[in-house]
Amino acid sequence: MAKMYYPYLRGKQFELIALRELLESDLLDERVVPVIEPVKASSTLQTVLVQFQQKGHSIAVIQNPKVAPYQPFNNAVVNELKRDAAFIPTMFIDQVSDLAALADYTNPRKMVVISKDVRFEMPENDDAWQQVLKLIAVDNTRLIRRATHHVIELDDSFAKEDRNADYADKVDQFFSDNHLHFQEDGFSGFSDYSVIGSEYTDKGFAPMAVAIHIVYFDATDNLRIMHFVSDSNSDITDPAGKFSEALGKLVAWYESDDFDHQKNDSHALAAFSAMYTLKQYSGLGIAKKLSIQHHLEIMGRFLHNRYGA
Repeated sequence: MAKMYYPYLRGKQFELIALRELLESDLLDERVVPVIEPVKASSTLQTVLVQFQQKGHSIAVIQNPKVAPYQPFNNAVVNELKRDAAFIPTMFIDQVSDLAALADYTNPRKMVVISKDVRFEMPENDDAWQQVLKLIAVDNTRLIRRATHHVIELDDSFAKEDRNADYADKVDQFFSDNHLHFQEDGFSGFSDYSVIGSEYTDKGFAPMAVAIHIVYFDATDNLRIMHFVSDSNSDITDPAGKFSEALGKLVAWYESDDFDHQKNDSHALAAFSAMYTLKQYSGLGIAKKLSIQHHLEIMGRFLHNRYGA
Protein backbone atom coordinates (compact mmCIF):
# COMPACT_ATOMS: atom_id res chain seq x y z
CA MET A 1 0.00 0.00 0.00
CA ALA A 2 1.44 3.37 -1.00
CA LYS A 3 2.19 5.81 1.79
CA MET A 4 1.03 9.26 0.77
CA TYR A 5 0.69 11.77 3.60
CA TYR A 6 3.63 12.56 5.88
CA PRO A 7 2.48 15.02 8.58
CA TYR A 8 5.50 16.72 10.16
CA LEU A 9 5.29 17.08 13.93
CA ARG A 10 7.82 18.28 16.49
CA GLY A 11 7.50 15.59 19.13
CA LYS A 12 6.08 17.80 21.86
CA GLN A 13 3.95 16.12 24.50
CA PHE A 14 0.45 16.71 23.11
CA GLU A 15 1.54 16.01 19.52
CA LEU A 16 2.83 12.61 20.63
CA ILE A 17 -0.32 11.92 22.65
CA ALA A 18 -2.39 12.79 19.57
CA LEU A 19 -0.58 10.08 17.61
CA ARG A 20 -0.75 7.57 20.43
CA GLU A 21 -4.51 7.93 20.84
CA LEU A 22 -5.19 7.81 17.09
CA LEU A 23 -3.19 4.60 16.86
CA GLU A 24 -4.90 3.06 19.88
CA SER A 25 -8.32 3.82 18.37
CA ASP A 26 -7.38 2.58 14.87
CA LEU A 27 -8.02 6.05 13.46
CA LEU A 28 -4.65 6.51 11.75
CA ASP A 29 -4.84 5.23 8.20
CA GLU A 30 -1.82 3.32 6.88
CA ARG A 31 -1.34 5.96 4.19
CA VAL A 32 -0.57 8.51 6.92
CA VAL A 33 3.06 8.28 8.05
CA PRO A 34 4.03 10.76 10.79
CA VAL A 35 7.45 12.40 10.60
CA ILE A 36 8.71 13.28 14.07
CA GLU A 37 11.44 15.81 14.78
CA PRO A 38 12.02 14.98 18.46
CA VAL A 39 12.68 17.71 20.98
CA LYS A 40 13.19 15.43 23.97
CA ALA A 41 13.95 11.74 24.52
CA SER A 42 10.84 11.38 26.65
CA SER A 43 9.03 8.33 27.93
CA THR A 44 6.03 9.42 25.84
CA LEU A 45 8.12 9.33 22.66
CA GLN A 46 9.43 5.87 23.51
CA THR A 47 5.90 4.63 24.21
CA VAL A 48 4.70 5.98 20.86
CA LEU A 49 7.56 4.27 19.02
CA VAL A 50 6.75 0.97 20.73
CA GLN A 51 3.09 1.28 19.75
CA PHE A 52 3.92 1.99 16.12
CA GLN A 53 6.16 -1.07 16.08
CA GLN A 54 3.46 -3.24 17.64
CA LYS A 55 0.89 -2.02 15.11
CA GLY A 56 3.32 -2.32 12.20
CA HIS A 57 2.50 1.27 11.29
CA SER A 58 5.28 3.24 9.63
CA ILE A 59 6.78 6.23 11.40
CA ALA A 60 9.75 8.41 10.43
CA VAL A 61 11.96 9.85 13.17
CA ILE A 62 14.64 12.46 12.52
CA GLN A 63 17.97 11.40 13.98
CA ASN A 64 19.62 14.84 13.90
CA PRO A 65 16.85 17.26 14.95
CA LYS A 66 17.48 20.99 14.70
CA VAL A 67 14.80 22.86 16.60
CA ALA A 68 15.96 21.99 20.13
CA PRO A 69 19.03 20.58 21.89
CA TYR A 70 18.47 16.85 21.86
CA GLN A 71 20.13 14.00 23.71
CA PRO A 72 19.13 10.81 21.86
CA PHE A 73 17.93 7.65 23.52
CA ASN A 74 20.60 5.21 24.58
CA ASN A 75 18.73 2.11 25.68
CA ALA A 76 18.15 -1.37 24.33
CA VAL A 77 14.42 -0.88 23.72
CA VAL A 78 14.83 2.08 21.36
CA ASN A 79 17.94 0.63 19.72
CA GLU A 80 15.88 -2.45 18.86
CA LEU A 81 12.95 -0.32 17.63
CA LYS A 82 15.27 1.49 15.23
CA ARG A 83 15.90 -1.78 13.41
CA ASP A 84 12.19 -2.50 12.91
CA ALA A 85 10.79 -2.43 9.38
CA ALA A 86 8.15 0.14 10.39
CA PHE A 87 10.82 2.57 11.58
CA ILE A 88 12.05 5.03 8.93
CA PRO A 89 15.40 6.54 9.98
CA THR A 90 15.45 10.14 8.82
CA MET A 91 18.09 12.87 8.69
CA PHE A 92 18.47 16.48 7.67
CA ILE A 93 21.10 16.72 4.96
CA ASP A 94 23.02 19.65 3.52
CA GLN A 95 24.76 17.69 0.76
CA VAL A 96 24.46 14.28 -0.87
CA SER A 97 27.49 12.92 1.01
CA ASP A 98 25.48 13.27 4.24
CA LEU A 99 23.60 10.16 3.12
CA ALA A 100 26.53 8.17 4.50
CA ALA A 101 25.15 8.75 7.98
CA LEU A 102 22.19 6.50 7.10
CA ALA A 103 24.40 3.65 5.88
CA ASP A 104 24.38 1.97 9.29
CA TYR A 105 20.63 1.50 9.14
CA THR A 106 19.41 -1.68 7.45
CA ASN A 107 15.79 -0.56 7.41
CA PRO A 108 13.98 -1.07 4.08
CA ARG A 109 13.11 2.63 3.86
CA LYS A 110 15.14 5.69 4.78
CA MET A 111 14.33 9.38 4.49
CA VAL A 112 16.19 12.66 4.15
CA VAL A 113 14.81 16.13 4.88
CA ILE A 114 16.04 19.00 2.71
CA SER A 115 15.32 22.50 3.99
CA LYS A 116 14.49 25.46 1.78
CA ASP A 117 17.98 26.99 1.90
CA VAL A 118 19.97 23.85 1.04
CA ARG A 119 21.73 23.78 -2.34
CA PHE A 120 23.65 20.97 -4.04
CA GLU A 121 23.87 19.18 -7.37
CA MET A 122 21.59 16.21 -7.92
CA PRO A 123 23.45 12.90 -8.44
CA GLU A 124 22.40 11.08 -11.59
CA ASN A 125 23.42 7.46 -11.02
CA ASP A 126 23.58 7.12 -7.25
CA ASP A 127 21.45 4.15 -6.20
CA ALA A 128 21.27 5.16 -2.53
CA TRP A 129 20.05 8.63 -3.55
CA GLN A 130 17.45 7.22 -5.92
CA GLN A 131 16.01 4.87 -3.28
CA VAL A 132 15.83 7.19 -0.29
CA LEU A 133 12.61 9.10 0.44
CA LYS A 134 13.27 12.80 -0.12
CA LEU A 135 11.18 15.22 1.95
CA ILE A 136 11.94 18.57 0.30
CA ALA A 137 10.63 21.96 1.35
CA VAL A 138 8.38 23.22 -1.43
CA ASP A 139 10.12 26.63 -1.15
CA ASN A 140 13.35 24.98 -2.31
CA THR A 141 12.23 25.36 -5.89
CA ARG A 142 15.58 24.43 -7.44
CA LEU A 143 15.88 21.03 -5.78
CA ILE A 144 12.23 20.10 -5.74
CA ARG A 145 12.06 20.62 -9.52
CA ARG A 146 15.20 18.59 -10.22
CA ALA A 147 14.73 15.72 -7.76
CA THR A 148 13.40 12.41 -9.05
CA HIS A 149 12.27 9.16 -7.41
CA HIS A 150 10.43 9.15 -4.09
CA VAL A 151 10.05 12.93 -3.69
CA ILE A 152 7.64 14.27 -1.04
CA GLU A 153 6.73 17.97 -1.05
CA LEU A 154 6.86 19.62 2.38
CA ASP A 155 4.58 22.65 2.50
CA ASP A 156 3.77 24.94 5.41
CA SER A 157 0.05 25.25 4.77
CA PHE A 158 -0.75 26.97 8.08
CA ALA A 159 -0.75 30.76 7.72
CA LYS A 160 0.44 31.74 11.18
CA GLU A 161 -0.59 35.07 12.70
CA ASP A 162 1.37 37.02 15.30
CA ARG A 163 -1.56 37.03 17.73
CA ASN A 164 -4.44 34.61 18.20
CA ALA A 165 -6.88 37.52 18.03
CA ASP A 166 -5.77 38.21 14.44
CA TYR A 167 -7.40 34.98 13.26
CA ALA A 168 -10.80 36.53 14.00
CA ASP A 169 -10.44 38.54 10.78
CA LYS A 170 -9.68 35.40 8.76
CA VAL A 171 -12.24 32.91 10.01
CA ASP A 172 -12.28 30.65 6.95
CA GLN A 173 -9.12 30.27 4.84
CA PHE A 174 -7.73 28.05 2.11
CA PHE A 175 -5.33 25.47 3.57
CA SER A 176 -4.11 23.07 0.87
CA ASP A 177 -4.89 21.15 -2.30
CA ASN A 178 -1.67 19.09 -2.33
CA HIS A 179 -3.66 15.95 -1.55
CA LEU A 180 -5.47 16.40 -4.88
CA HIS A 181 -2.51 17.17 -7.15
CA PHE A 182 0.67 15.65 -5.69
CA GLN A 183 0.71 12.72 -8.11
CA GLU A 184 0.11 14.78 -11.27
CA ASP A 185 2.83 17.14 -10.02
CA GLY A 186 5.24 14.21 -9.96
CA PHE A 187 5.48 13.62 -6.21
CA SER A 188 5.25 10.34 -4.32
CA GLY A 189 3.60 12.02 -1.36
CA PHE A 190 2.87 15.30 0.39
CA SER A 191 3.67 16.71 3.80
CA ASP A 192 2.71 19.65 6.01
CA TYR A 193 2.99 20.83 9.60
CA SER A 194 -0.71 20.16 10.24
CA VAL A 195 -2.41 22.97 12.21
CA ILE A 196 0.80 23.83 14.10
CA GLY A 197 2.90 25.45 11.38
CA SER A 198 6.64 25.29 10.83
CA GLU A 199 7.54 27.86 13.47
CA TYR A 200 8.78 26.20 16.66
CA THR A 201 8.80 27.54 20.19
CA ASP A 202 9.34 25.78 23.50
CA LYS A 203 8.00 28.68 25.55
CA GLY A 204 4.53 28.57 27.02
CA PHE A 205 2.57 31.75 27.63
CA ALA A 206 -0.87 32.89 28.71
CA PRO A 207 -2.65 34.11 25.56
CA MET A 208 -4.82 37.19 25.34
CA ALA A 209 -7.09 35.25 22.97
CA VAL A 210 -7.81 31.57 22.47
CA ALA A 211 -8.00 30.21 18.92
CA ILE A 212 -9.00 26.69 17.86
CA HIS A 213 -7.94 25.69 14.33
CA ILE A 214 -9.96 23.06 12.44
CA VAL A 215 -9.37 21.92 8.85
CA TYR A 216 -12.19 20.67 6.64
CA PHE A 217 -12.85 19.53 3.07
CA ASP A 218 -15.00 21.87 1.01
CA ALA A 219 -17.41 20.88 -1.76
CA THR A 220 -14.55 20.37 -4.25
CA ASP A 221 -12.31 18.55 -1.74
CA ASN A 222 -9.92 21.43 -1.22
CA LEU A 223 -8.75 21.56 2.38
CA ARG A 224 -9.71 24.76 4.19
CA ILE A 225 -9.21 25.85 7.79
CA MET A 226 -11.60 27.47 10.25
CA HIS A 227 -10.31 29.65 13.09
CA PHE A 228 -12.60 29.86 16.12
CA VAL A 229 -11.50 32.76 18.33
CA SER A 230 -12.61 33.94 21.75
CA ASP A 231 -14.26 37.35 22.22
CA SER A 232 -13.02 38.58 25.63
CA ASN A 233 -9.45 39.26 24.54
CA SER A 234 -8.46 42.40 26.43
CA ASP A 235 -6.25 40.61 28.99
CA ILE A 236 -4.93 37.15 29.94
CA THR A 237 -7.46 36.39 32.66
CA ASP A 238 -9.99 33.54 32.53
CA PRO A 239 -8.47 31.17 29.93
CA ALA A 240 -11.30 28.71 30.60
CA GLY A 241 -13.87 31.35 29.70
CA LYS A 242 -11.96 32.27 26.54
CA PHE A 243 -11.79 28.62 25.55
CA SER A 244 -15.53 28.24 26.09
CA GLU A 245 -16.20 31.21 23.80
CA ALA A 246 -14.06 29.77 21.02
CA LEU A 247 -15.44 26.30 21.55
CA GLY A 248 -19.02 27.57 21.36
CA LYS A 249 -18.32 28.91 17.87
CA LEU A 250 -16.77 25.61 16.82
CA VAL A 251 -19.76 23.62 18.08
CA ALA A 252 -22.23 25.98 16.38
CA TRP A 253 -20.41 25.36 13.08
CA TYR A 254 -20.27 21.61 13.74
CA GLU A 255 -24.02 21.47 14.40
CA SER A 256 -24.99 23.74 11.49
CA ASP A 257 -26.69 22.57 8.30
CA ASP A 258 -23.59 23.63 6.34
CA PHE A 259 -21.34 21.08 8.04
CA ASP A 260 -20.64 18.01 5.85
CA HIS A 261 -20.53 15.13 8.34
CA GLN A 262 -19.64 12.54 5.71
CA LYS A 263 -16.43 14.35 4.77
CA ASN A 264 -15.50 16.16 7.94
CA ASP A 265 -16.87 14.47 11.03
CA SER A 266 -14.32 12.97 13.40
CA HIS A 267 -13.91 11.54 16.88
CA ALA A 268 -12.04 14.71 17.80
CA LEU A 269 -14.94 16.99 16.82
CA ALA A 270 -17.30 14.79 18.84
CA ALA A 271 -14.92 15.19 21.78
CA PHE A 272 -14.93 18.99 21.35
CA SER A 273 -18.74 18.92 21.34
CA ALA A 274 -18.86 16.82 24.50
CA MET A 275 -16.46 19.22 26.24
CA TYR A 276 -18.78 22.11 25.41
CA THR A 277 -21.84 20.26 26.69
CA LEU A 278 -20.06 19.35 29.92
CA LYS A 279 -18.54 22.85 30.27
CA GLN A 280 -15.17 21.13 30.50
CA TYR A 281 -11.80 22.87 30.22
CA SER A 282 -8.71 20.68 30.34
CA GLY A 283 -6.11 23.14 29.05
CA LEU A 284 -5.10 24.41 25.64
CA GLY A 285 -2.85 21.39 25.05
CA ILE A 286 -5.98 19.24 24.74
CA ALA A 287 -7.38 21.57 22.08
CA LYS A 288 -4.12 21.31 20.14
CA LYS A 289 -4.19 17.51 20.45
CA LEU A 290 -7.78 17.25 19.21
CA SER A 291 -7.16 19.63 16.29
CA ILE A 292 -4.25 17.47 15.11
CA GLN A 293 -6.24 14.27 15.58
CA HIS A 294 -9.12 15.67 13.56
CA HIS A 295 -6.81 16.66 10.70
CA LEU A 296 -5.07 13.29 10.52
CA GLU A 297 -8.30 11.32 10.83
CA ILE A 298 -10.19 13.07 8.02
CA MET A 299 -7.11 13.11 5.77
CA GLY A 300 -6.63 9.38 6.26
CA ARG A 301 -10.29 8.75 5.46
CA PHE A 302 -10.07 10.92 2.35
CA LEU A 303 -7.01 9.01 1.07
CA HIS A 304 -8.63 5.66 1.87
CA ASN A 305 -11.80 6.58 -0.04
CA ARG A 306 -9.91 8.12 -2.98
CA TYR A 307 -7.28 5.46 -3.48
CA GLY A 308 -8.98 2.35 -2.12
CA ALA A 309 -7.60 -0.46 0.01
